[in-house]
Amino acid sequence: MKKMIATCSTALLMLISSQALAYNDLAPRDQKRISTEVHEMQVFLELSQGDADKIKQLKADMAKANAKLIQEHGRGTDAFREARKPYWTTYQSGLFKVISRDDLRRFNASKKG
Repeated sequence: MKKMIATCSTALLMLISSQALAYNDLAPRDQKRISTEVHEMQVFLELSQGDADKIKQLKADMAKANAKLIQEHGRGTDAFREARKPYWTTYQSGLFKVISRDDLRRFNASKKG
């Protein structure tokens, strides 16, 4: 039992540090943009810190995927849009595990006003 707990703890720590590294690999402007967006969502939707961290990681992963795909296919090309679809699907799926579609609509509407 102790060995299983130690193994799980180690795996969790590795996951957390790899996620932090993924965020830190982003350009400073992307880090700032993501942090600001997530903070606004956290305040408006009254999200827990854990939920905000999940969204922040999803946004960081999406930003990294976009940067990679832009290098491979060029910005805004048909090939870029097609290659981006699975990443976007994963992002949305993860996002809607944390917040509802209605929450996202309310948040987006609050930014337009």
